[in-house]
Amino acid sequence: MLQRAATALHARIKESGAKAPSVPVIVYALEIVLNTVSISLLVLIVGLLSGEMLRTAELLVIFALLRFISGGYHLPSNAYCIVVSTIVLATLPHINLPESVMFGLTGASSLMMIIFAPANYDQYARISPKHYPLMKLLACIIVASNLLLQSDMLALAFTVQAILLLIKNKSGSGA
Repeated sequence: MLQRAATALHARIKESGAKAPSVPVIVYALEIVLNTVSISLLVLIVGLLSGEMLRTAELLVIFALLRFISGGYHLPSNAYCIVVSTIVLATLPHINLPESVMFGLTGASSLMMIIFAPANYDQYARISPKHYPLMKLLACIIVASNLLLQSDMLALAFTVQAILLLIKNKSGSGA
């Protein structure tokens, strides 16, 4: 399905006289869009049905921002990514933590951002390593901000993302 759409899009771009990206590049871009839209819609539907729409939307935005800045492990297929991400992100707004656990997770996640972020960018993104120190700083600021916000949901989300920094993708793998 995506291959056909990418081939058609490639042909239309070429017909318009513009320089068209290759079909595999278009397929990759469409996969990213499909993943993002699928996960977002599924998680928001769960949030709507469970009465946690606002917290779920907040989680999606903040998690996506931190994930973009800090990198991390990518599952080996788009289907796994959609299923696992939906389950995790739909669950987090419904978990309550004691304050001490929230602070502990936030502190541990901040430390992991300092040590490991950004991770796996050499595998799947074209961001120059000269930007890595700024990305690390921004990731640390986002996570440490939870010491002021005191959100158990964000503490859990930041912990999930921090754990994803520890796992290295094999060269050429990852969705």
